[in-house]
This record gives sequence, C-alpha cells and structure tokens, in this order.
Amino acid sequence: MMGSTNGLAGAQGTQPLFSFGVISDVQYADIPDGRSFLGVPRYYRHSIVVLQRAVKRWNDQKRHNFVINFGDIVDGFCPKDQSLDAVRRVVDKFEDFNGPVYHMIGNHCLYNLPRTKLLPLLKIPSVDGRAYYDFSPTPEFRFVVLDGYDISAIGWPQEHPNTIEALKFLEERNPNTDKNSPAGLVGLERRFLMFNGAVGKEQLEWLDDILKEATKLKHKVVICCHLPLDPGSSAKEALLWNYDEVMSVVHQYNCVKVCLAGHDHKGGHSVDSHGIHHRVLEAALECPPGTDAYGYIDVYDDKLELTGTDRMKSTDMLYNPQADLQDNWH
Repeated sequence: MMGSTNGLAGAQGTQPLFSFGVISDVQYADIPDGRSFLGVPRYYRHSIVVLQRAVKRWNDQKRHNFVINFGDIVDGFCPKDQSLDAVRRVVDKFEDFNGPVYHMIGNHCLYNLPRTKLLPLLKIPSVDGRAYYDFSPTPEFRFVVLDGYDISAIGWPQEHPNTIEALKFLEERNPNTDKNSPAGLVGLERRFLMFNGAVGKEQLEWLDDILKEATKLKHKVVICCHLPLDPGSSAKEALLWNYDEVMSVVHQYNCVKVCLAGHDHKGGHSVDSHGIHHRVLEAALECPPGTDAYGYIDVYDDKLELTGTDRMKSTDMLYNPQADLQDNWH
C-alpha cells in the first residue's frame, strides 16, 4: 500500500495535517536475553538500540510534530537497584528526539518505580499520582492518554484505596492463587490478571467531559492507552479490565476515530461496531538484533495512516463510519 506514496504525500497527493512517531514496549534492561512466559524471545539490551534507530529516523525525516511512547519503558526483570538508572537511560534516548515526547505508564514501569518517582521522570502531568491527560497538537485534533493502571495492584502504595479496590476486584474474578495466571478463566474473563488494570470512576467522568467538549469543538479524538480496548485487536489476556465501560463512554460520541495501544507484543488491528479503529502496536522488545518495530502516523482529515518499520505493520485507518469496515491491516 505504502508503495504508492512518496512518504510525504498520501495516495491522493494531499499533505498530511501533521504526523507523529510511535513506539511501544521497549522494556529495556541491562540483562541477557530471555523469554516471555509463553516462550517468546525477548531482547532486553537490543530494545534500546531499536529506540535509538527510531529516534534517528524520526529526526532525519524532519516532519514529525511529536512522538508517543506507549509504555513499558523498562522491563520487570531489570534489577531493582538499576531501575532508576535504566528509566533515565531510556528517557534520555527519547529526549534526543527534536520535539515533544508523550509517555504513558505500563505495568513494567510500575514494577520498577512507584508512581511518585516515575511520573516526574516521564514528565507526565499528574494530580494525586494519576497519569491521564490530554493534548491538542492542532485545532482539529485532541489526543487523550488514559491511565490503564488507575485501579491497579501495582504502582500505588499497598494501603492506597486503588490498590485495595484492585485486589478486591481480582479476588472476586480470578480464583487462582497466582493472580497473573488465567488458568480456568474462560473467554473475556482471561483479562482479570494482576498485570492489567482498570480506568477508575473519576477518570471515566473526566473522559466523558473531554469527549463532550471535543464534540462541541468538532475535534477528532485519538485515544492512547497502554492496555488495548477492543477484544478484536488483542489477546484476551491483555485487555483493560473495564475496556467495556471505557468503550461505552466512547461510543456515546462520534468524535473518537482511533484507539492506539501497546502491551500485547504481537500487535493487532480491529474495527469495532461503531467504526472505531483499534491498533495495538508491535513491541520493540521482541525484535531480534538487526530488526526494528517502530513507525510514524500521518494524520489526514479522513484517516490515520501508520507507516511501520520492519516488524511493525503498516495500517490504513479510514474513519468514515460508512466506509467498508474490513480489516485494512497489512
């Protein structure tokens, strides 16, 4: 598909309104390569090299207004006495980009550092340790960054109401001693694992307010969250606990065009019943040496066009709800 374009102009010869770089799940650690619990190889030291190449490419292209990192900046296996240095090291690589970088938190970030330390390092605007925010790169567009670990058993102090609520939630829904095990859980219940989390009530109300305002201002909205929000785009084990509640807020409005996520390392793409695209980005962590997974997104009036590098697949996301809703993932 991208063969028909020169990289700057879309197939119709129109310039994008703006573009931005994307990368997810760097999960760097200065430790030997390993495997996921499913046996998928993980390249902990190489992932920061992928990031360096991404930043160089984005800078060389000289046309990206900003970069979004979809979370999990360092890996949970990073030795805890190295956590702070590892996070700083990766943040410094992002800072080499000539423009703003927007971060969000993932479970691996929270295994390493508490929110109080993490959010300032990632320059996430925060009230009371919360990590959701929005920004408008142009008058027509609004980006909403959700905090998928708002209600979570990781990242908050043990006695924090959000931790207590999360543990109670898991206790009721996951009978396993190991709350990261989906054994015996069926279908969509398999998301009730400790490495996932939920969007809390206040954040849902905030999201509703943002979408109301965006509708009034005729903004098109892109939602970004570390955790995927649609079962069609992701393994069931990777979904936000209350993705259904979030999407029922989103589906009350017509302003949200695309939801972007990380967390499920193999990536995915779906179009939901309301014509919203869900694109889960492939992980930098799973790139064998010499391979890459990053990309950039060109934003047009009627679509987002992801141009992926190597293991990150390119995807056209037309957001005309009447458009043919077939899967454009290639």
